[in-house]
Amino acid sequence: MKLSESLSADHIVLDFEAKKKDDAIGALVDPVVNGFDRDTVLAEILEREELGSTGVGQGVAVPHVRLAAIQEPSVVFGRAAKPVDFDAIDDEPCSLFFLVLGPTSADAQDGYLKTMAKISRLMRSAETRSKLMAAASESEVIDIIAANEA
Repeated sequence: MKLSESLSADHIVLDFEAKKKDDAIGALVDPVVNGFDRDTVLAEILEREELGSTGVGQGVAVPHVRLAAIQEPSVVFGRAAKPVDFDAIDDEPCSLFFLVLGPTSADAQDGYLKTMAKISRLMRSAETRSKLMAAASESEVIDIIAANEA
């Protein structure tokens, strides 16, 4: 399945306000906590961040965690109103975010890894990042991702 097909408008958070990493992750978690305890999911993601920042550079962060309660990967795209210090590998603040929640089961790991790889390939393009920064709506975000994913 393509990344654009797994994203829906309710999993896109445009121009959220965040002063720090925890705030950004909190804004991204809200669309996917349906049926899950928000504090537990948030704590798991923050615990994963303690192992090493998921700020991958060039203004992009991909916070992710695997949870036993998840059956299929779930993705949220977010764009911060102002760049957020995310301890990225290039020390630059992040504005574009892909939150990925994945399953822990071994048979579902392939889908999780493929989702992460699709995001990585997509975010290599400066043009795609620029278009996502300028997107005016959730549907435009999905269209940009669809037009630029392999």
